[in-house]
Amino acid sequence: MATKKVKEHARKVLKDTFGYDMFRPMQEEIICSLLDGKDAFVLMPTGGGKSLCYQIPSIMRPGTGIVVSPLISLMKDQVDALTRCGVKAEYYNSSLKSAEAKEILAKFEAGELDLLYVAPERLLTKTFLARLEKIEVALFAIDEAHCVSQWGHDFRPEYVRLGELRTVMPDVPMIALTATADEHTREDIAERLALTKAKCFVSSFDRPNIRYLVSEKRQPLTQVLQFLEDWKGASGIIYCLSRKRVEDMAVNLQRHGIRAAAYHAGMPGRTREKVQDDFLRDRINVIVATIAFGMGVDKPNVRFVIHHDLPKSIESYYQETGRAGRDGLESEALLLYGSGDVNLVRRLIENVENLEQRRVEIHKLNSMVALSEALTCRRRVLLGYFSEEREEDCGNCDVCLDPPETYDASDFSQAAVQCVRDAKGDFAIGYIVDILRGSKNARILANKHERLKMHAFNKTINVDEWMAILRQLVHQGYFTQDVSRRGALTISKKGRALLRDNTPVILARYQPGIKRKLKRFSQGRNEALFKKLVEVRDFLAEREEVAPHTLFSDVTLTEMSQINKVTDEALLRLSGMGQHKFDAYAAFFRPVLEQYARDEAAKETGKGQHALKLMAKGSSPTDAQGHTWALYRKGNTLEAIGAALGVSEKTVLNHYIALVRGAYHIDVPSLVEDFETVMEELDDADPYASLSELKKELSIDLSNEMFRLVLAWREAIGVN
Repeated sequence: MATKKVKEHARKVLKDTFGYDMFRPMQEEIICSLLDGKDAFVLMPTGGGKSLCYQIPSIMRPGTGIVVSPLISLMKDQVDALTRCGVKAEYYNSSLKSAEAKEILAKFEAGELDLLYVAPERLLTKTFLARLEKIEVALFAIDEAHCVSQWGHDFRPEYVRLGELRTVMPDVPMIALTATADEHTREDIAERLALTKAKCFVSSFDRPNIRYLVSEKRQPLTQVLQFLEDWKGASGIIYCLSRKRVEDMAVNLQRHGIRAAAYHAGMPGRTREKVQDDFLRDRINVIVATIAFGMGVDKPNVRFVIHHDLPKSIESYYQETGRAGRDGLESEALLLYGSGDVNLVRRLIENVENLEQRRVEIHKLNSMVALSEALTCRRRVLLGYFSEEREEDCGNCDVCLDPPETYDASDFSQAAVQCVRDAKGDFAIGYIVDILRGSKNARILANKHERLKMHAFNKTINVDEWMAILRQLVHQGYFTQDVSRRGALTISKKGRALLRDNTPVILARYQPGIKRKLKRFSQGRNEALFKKLVEVRDFLAEREEVAPHTLFSDVTLTEMSQINKVTDEALLRLSGMGQHKFDAYAAFFRPVLEQYARDEAAKETGKGQHALKLMAKGSSPTDAQGHTWALYRKGNTLEAIGAALGVSEKTVLNHYIALVRGAYHIDVPSLVEDFETVMEELDDADPYASLSELKKELSIDLSNEMFRLVLAWREAIGVN
């Protein structure tokens, strides 16, 4: 068991390296388990902090942590983020040139890496496995572990062999992580990876910051455009079922002035890479994509996800909507639901050759339809699918915000439970509805279920209404559905109690179509200062050729915009501001924060008018001037600043002039040779002389920019 000293060390790494003050639920327990050399199986929602569960033990344990990841883009993004935190991380995949690959392998073999990200195909080659036997391995982390399972929504054959790692290196701890796995998928993953003895850590699947919305699909383009009105300039993803719909939607959004791009598997690889890179670096706002896009998106500030078409399963829906709000800020997931999409997806599933797989996918589709047509809290339905009960409605989905009419459905509910009990078999919702409506089809007659007491309990209620009743009873926990038995209904403890106690059951009344009002919310932050901080982040990211969020998340910048007094301590307390990032980047943000504080103070008190007067050409420095100021504060020379920013010294001097006029302190005397002589000659000069005449009279040869800088400095200190 991890000692107090080990836990303190883990918390120190969390703060110093990653900039967080405390662990999220279960993170510390998982980390300590791995540090003790034990295996772990982790189910945690997207954005819940899964990565830290293996990154911190990899840093702390001897050797290198091997992370198995399915997508190249995901590896690069995570390595970029780790590098900015001062962690020694690399990835090894087919995107590397030969020389780069050799260099990384040399570091790996020399024990210089904390983490190495690798694709399963590359990991399981004889050559790589032989290399592992010569190197100290800290742990194995299997990310997106649902890809291992035949029950998973994204099964990948190349993942199946990962169980061999337990045979090759049985003493190395392994952690499997996923955000989407029902009970059958979990069991399958544990068996295939030989993790049957591993402790299973199951976090809540709830993402309370995401608002779930479903709207009947009527005019999808118009509906999407109306939705985007509330998210101008924000990052988002729109999922479509076909490549043609993807391309059409992207073109239409571009015509309406939205920075959007298409992404699907039929595009050339380089084009897809550029689109994804542009999205990650905030050069475009909206990606319109098929499900070929998603798993590799490690972008925390996606504010919305729209499903133009129906997903094939709740797992897919959950994972794709989970791309929104990974930073914990308010986000929305909109599904446009139409019956035509259900038929289209069903036809696609019918093309699956494997009968068992086809049966599984049909069940998953039916569950997705049930979620889309839910008349109860949508979050409760979603969580219930993953066997997580929620006692109260969430208050942050379309059903809660615009609740349907409810009624006492106790008689119908008791009849449904009694019918399932008396049928005594593996029967799904549709079959039970047939009994309740009095059908005498061949299957019912063969099973002699026309003799049941509940047969023809109520013929006046149509199929859709009965289906709505049974689905709500599943959502509310009176039944469970077993995917391994064709979605068969099983009466739960709560359902048995219903027959015994006759407790009232209140359900939502079925209504054809889905007509929800989309009520909005705002982020509630200082948008003016936040925007300035984003511009600084974008500048730094462009300079370093990385995605902006790998430097700082929107959460960090939001907290930064709320600092009352700009000090080193205040900046270091920010979420995500570790010591390494503070040393590298804090000086770039400080001048923006300080100038904003001065401007606000001047507005509040009426003071500081002198500084405002000096800033005649603007109330605050431009981004470029702010970057110059940050570099200057760090002690860089004029020449070094020019080189860092990629501009001439003349441009840097112009920045100095603007900064001095804005009441920023630049040590001008140290920049000018024979400064005292220049000042004396200016003191003695004709006060009515023009600037060109003044410059000509000087005995010291100054450039135009240096001369203007001296004059700005004289004005700033009050010399006429």
